[in-house]
Amino acid sequence: MNSKRFLSGILGLLTMLVLLLITAIQPAVAESNVAVVPAPDFELTDLDGKTIALKDYKGKVVVLNFWGTWCTPCRKETPDLVALQNQYADRGLLVIGAAMDRSIQAGVQTFAKQYGVNYPIVIANNTLNHAYGVIVAPTTFIIDKNGKIVYRHIGALTRQALAQQVARLM
Repeated sequence: MNSKRFLSGILGLLTMLVLLLITAIQPAVAESNVAVVPAPDFELTDLDGKTIALKDYKGKVVVLNFWGTWCTPCRKETPDLVALQNQYADRGLLVIGAAMDRSIQAGVQTFAKQYGVNYPIVIANNTLNHAYGVIVAPTTFIIDKNGKIVYRHIGALTRQALAQQVARLM
């Protein structure tokens, strides 16, 4: 029993190391010309216990950002996401953070408090990651007011790049 636990722990650590290495060496990839397809719906609970369902935000522009507390580029872009939410919330923007941290809600809550996160954060499960094809953090999707994915970016985004993409949809 203990050996199974040990092996499971080692496999988990190896998986995290591989993800960290991929994140560190992968160049940022922007795909502004992605095929406009409906965004996969999801229903998850945020850190405050509120249900977040994508279908409830039709009519808003949604920035869905997959990130991790262990991800250095994610830490760099979080203040820009906070600023973007401040700048465009009254015009119909909602940023949703999808933390790729597994079962570490306390660490995600500490991170959110430390960075002054002003948007809902859900813990991304395998179903959500698979539905969006996410394997590395950060990965960001912009979903238009009709619920269609109109932009995907792998890697950290700057506030200017985010604002440029969001402004055209407002």
